[in-house]
Amino acid sequence: MIKSLIRRLFLSEKKRNEIIKDLKSNTNFQTKEENQKSGTNSDQVSDFNLEKGKIQSVFTPELGNQKGLILTKWYFKPGDIVKYGDIICDIENENITMEFETVFSGKIVSTCKLNQRLSRGAELFKIEGI
Repeated sequence: MIKSLIRRLFLSEKKRNEIIKDLKSNTNFQTKEENQKSGTNSDQVSDFNLEKGKIQSVFTPELGNQKGLILTKWYFKPGDIVKYGDIICDIENENITMEFETVFSGKIVSTCKLNQRLSRGAELFKIEGI
């Protein structure tokens, strides 16, 4: 009886290999080892590099439920240096609270007001390439 329970709880190596083979047919699938090898490091270089001195506006993200979005917290102020992946601010409504991270590295030039109601496509902040 114990052997039967163990067989039900733990798949045989053959069965595990079949499942992995099936999963690998999906181009987005990665094993734990492949995922660790490729890594998901926030220190990696951003695809959105800003040239030195260039100023870029960053707008509210396109969310499914954008009614009543309010910017509730800034983690940086104008003049601060940020890097790719830094959490810049918190945005929330009655349903969600979201940490907004930057895809640019640079210096914060300006920010919108705290506790401001945000409409679709509203400018959150401007960042300058350094």
